[in-house]
Amino acid sequence: MAIAKTIIVVAPESAFRRSLEFALEVEGFSVESHALLSEAEQSPTTAIALCTVVDEGVLRSRAGPPRSLERITRPVILLANELSATVARKGLTILTKPLRGNDLVDVLQGLSAV
Repeated sequence: MAIAKTIIVVAPESAFRRSLEFALEVEGFSVESHALLSEAEQSPTTAIALCTVVDEGVLRSRAGPPRSLERITRPVILLANELSATVARKGLTILTKPLRGNDLVDVLQGLSAV
């Protein structure tokens, strides 16, 4: 599948990560997933993927200090429990959980149309 249709998914909970993978693959996207933001940052695919979908749980990992999204150069979709003014960066879209309907897919299709 074309790299432009690849989505990086970063979520600490494996069940949620697999659910996102399935939903995106059904929509025709290729998915590379990671439990840790540091793993995604080190992947060469992250720099050329359509975007990275990040669950807010990875930003508050117990394994270290709070993480930043600044090292990801492509657009980021942050899945958050509530809107937060503490996370800001160019190319950031925040979707609040629980996701409704095709919220995530609609944003991804918008990015792929650009």
